[in-house]
Amino acid sequence: MGRYRLEVETADASGPATSYEFDAGWYVSSTSTETPDGLEIALDKEHYAAGDTAELKVSPRFAGELLITIGAEKLLKTITASVPEGGTTIDIPVGEDWGGAGAYVTATLFRPGEAAESRMPARAIGLKWLKVDPADKQLAVKLTPPEKIAPRSTLSIPVSVENAGGEQAYVMVAAVDVGILNLTRYQPPNPENWFFGQRQLGLEMRDMYGRLIDGSLGVTGKLRTGGDGGNMAAEGSPPTEKLLALFSGPVELDSDGKATISFDVPQFNGTARVMAVAWSKKAVGHAVTDVIIRDPVVITAGLPRFMAPGDQANIRFDIANTDAPDGDYRVSLETTDNLGGVQVGSYPESIALTGGKRQSITVPLNAMATGAGGVTIRLSNDAGLNVEQALALPVRPVDLPVTSRHVVNLAANGGSLKVDGGLLSESLLDGAFVSVGVTRSAAFDVPALLMALDRYPYGCTEQTTSRALPLLYLSEMAAGTEAAAGLESQEELKKRVQDSIFRVLNNQSSSGSFGLWSPGSGDLWMDAYVTDFLTRAREKGYDVPQQAMLSALANLQNALGYTTDVKERGNDIAYALYVLARNKKASVGDLRYYADTQLENFASPMAVAQLGAALALYGDQPRSERVFDTSLQLATSQSSFDYNRSDYGSPLRDGAAMLALASETKPAPKVLPSLITLVEFQREKARHLSTQDQAWMLLAARGLQDDNGAISLDINDTVHQGAFSKRLNGATLEAQPLIVTNKGQGSVDAVVTAVAPPAQSLPAGGEGFKIERTYYTLDGEPANVTGGVNQNERYVVVLKIDDLQEWQSRLLVTDLLPAGFEIDNPGLVSSANLGNFPWLESTQAAHLEFRNDRFVAAFDRSAGTKRPITLAYVVRAVTPGLYTHPAATVEDMYRPQFAARTATGMMEVAAP
Repeated sequence: MGRYRLEVETADASGPATSYEFDAGWYVSSTSTETPDGLEIALDKEHYAAGDTAELKVSPRFAGELLITIGAEKLLKTITASVPEGGTTIDIPVGEDWGGAGAYVTATLFRPGEAAESRMPARAIGLKWLKVDPADKQLAVKLTPPEKIAPRSTLSIPVSVENAGGEQAYVMVAAVDVGILNLTRYQPPNPENWFFGQRQLGLEMRDMYGRLIDGSLGVTGKLRTGGDGGNMAAEGSPPTEKLLALFSGPVELDSDGKATISFDVPQFNGTARVMAVAWSKKAVGHAVTDVIIRDPVVITAGLPRFMAPGDQANIRFDIANTDAPDGDYRVSLETTDNLGGVQVGSYPESIALTGGKRQSITVPLNAMATGAGGVTIRLSNDAGLNVEQALALPVRPVDLPVTSRHVVNLAANGGSLKVDGGLLSESLLDGAFVSVGVTRSAAFDVPALLMALDRYPYGCTEQTTSRALPLLYLSEMAAGTEAAAGLESQEELKKRVQDSIFRVLNNQSSSGSFGLWSPGSGDLWMDAYVTDFLTRAREKGYDVPQQAMLSALANLQNALGYTTDVKERGNDIAYALYVLARNKKASVGDLRYYADTQLENFASPMAVAQLGAALALYGDQPRSERVFDTSLQLATSQSSFDYNRSDYGSPLRDGAAMLALASETKPAPKVLPSLITLVEFQREKARHLSTQDQAWMLLAARGLQDDNGAISLDINDTVHQGAFSKRLNGATLEAQPLIVTNKGQGSVDAVVTAVAPPAQSLPAGGEGFKIERTYYTLDGEPANVTGGVNQNERYVVVLKIDDLQEWQSRLLVTDLLPAGFEIDNPGLVSSANLGNFPWLESTQAAHLEFRNDRFVAAFDRSAGTKRPITLAYVVRAVTPGLYTHPAATVEDMYRPQFAARTATGMMEVAAP
């Protein structure tokens, strides 16, 4: 803001010149005294050294008394002076204590009021940043890598710092694909600007001028508002080339201030930006340069991001001669076994390459089986030049995985079970994950429950919490080992839990509450659940930030202050009280009040059990025992489950939570054996488990491991004592079946659980929902993609879901892409022409994901909502070929027995 002069002149000193003066910045009505007048001030230099004298020119519009304050985070100096109407110059000594950055010079000019002239008192303010040269606080960093290297070689980067002043200096170097940096608009780190750049003014100015009333004026008050527009977020498609990101970590420079950083460069063709940050005790510095990394012959491929078994893709390779000699080059290709190999004669055995020219070849590929696939192309000439490009091409199952469970009772003294493809014939073993567990009770199958949680592909706050919560007690469960949880070591277990803590805290709002997919509020039960997890994690020694924990507990306390309707919010109230009691922050009077006068109004057996557990934490055993009895009576007397409950529950979840709480209570309540029987019965009835069911079943299993000590087994001719668990992948099981024999005196249950795609795709249909998927051209006309589409054409995919139940639910919609399609733009139909879709009324999603192989949306549905869910996104036909078109699915995440799907089909992308 201020006055400016634009000068225009020719290169010829004797030529014409002109200038134009103007004002720029905000305009404020002259009748407003809330905002001060501007005072024009200017410094005589761009920067100063400590000890210099800065000259501040003041050009006012009226005479008055001037107050100059100098400071940034704190006040450093003040100067006063009288200023005539024509202006003046003030000398400002630059202090040694101003730091390496500088300070703000704030000049405030005051003018008294004049009754004779009907003039109010006024003030004018000017602000300038006085930059102090950091001088010896900046290191001169120099990078001297080669201008160009070949991929699959070593990049050596000499680094030198010339003015460390004899102090020990350090450096960190990164080499990153420029494509990544351009995509995210990443700027190289600049510590000099961070430490010595212009700071935000840390001082506030307050006065009463805006409250003075000018008796000579009488105008209607006005509300003045305004603001800058927000920056548009940078958006772009994910990079298709292989990415490069290398980092050295801190490296100590030698006595001459030099070091050489070396990176093993993988297969990569492109430009790497080399960025270095150096520092010593008193100074910092940085340097940036680019290095070209490429083969003399550059090969790029038009691959789909994935394939599915049965897919046929036509892969195009573009071969460009950038630095290689002209001539004929031999071509060879090979694939992994699951891509079926490359047929002889399907591509030319040699091609002629000329400098600066490009050749293209197209190769057909057939996906045979799921797994990590790949294609390798090699070029060579008679002069000994060899170029190789290895490309990853994963093969994904056509269908989403489903869970199948087989329970086999092994009789005493010789009962056996063979786990192989015959037992799991309904599952596609290729790519399957199989769990085998043997315990006294099939209901508490710890390995299968851990595997199901581990394989869940999405991660809202509830699912992240449910996945990590049982891991806190893994060693206390029967067959609870790191291997059973898919982990290799205790260190990996701790890292997973700690990462989960930080992940859920990312969804904590400033009030202490938690949102499912982002920071939010309004779900007290979820707030209590996450705070319960954080409490237990802290008890186990994990790092839970103190402020986040205090904020979460304060949120529960505040919510209880205005949540008193037990019939409607009893589940929330009970859980919040339990968590507060576990943290010694609940009111025992409130607990006794609810137990003595409101117990029959709690709708959930879990909520009643939480009150009982909370009372036990305060030593009130008689009330706790009575309340636990009531929770069991409520659970066994309910003839039907209330699906309008909003606490993510089910009969199994409630029973498992009651058992878990009872087993933690000391002394254990008398209803504990009855709760075990109840949970075993409920588990037998449940066909599908939610993440809530699985998490609380695992917590309930903690108190049952003593029953498994006498188990004696033979596992593939190896003696095993106690409960047994093993996790295998389908390929291992096909190569070597697992044979389990019971050598003990009592019968045991063996549970085999497979998380795998079905051997045959399920037909369209489902329970509780209807789902339709329709394609449209960008002109709004229906399109039949199964009849064939052309490469590079775009289509709008419209999904419509009817919720037939109309109760409160949390839905997840997943649309797996065919391999020939890619999501064109991470946005809804706004990436197309909405004018052609006047009928499309998209439903606001709670969460959206645009992955390489699928589109995912989550919705929170209120009870009684009848409006169908409609959503859309845009795809582009990318790679020619014939592909399986997977089904689109919808499911209630916490009542997974209610789900629906479209049909699976085929579609073809034709080359132009």
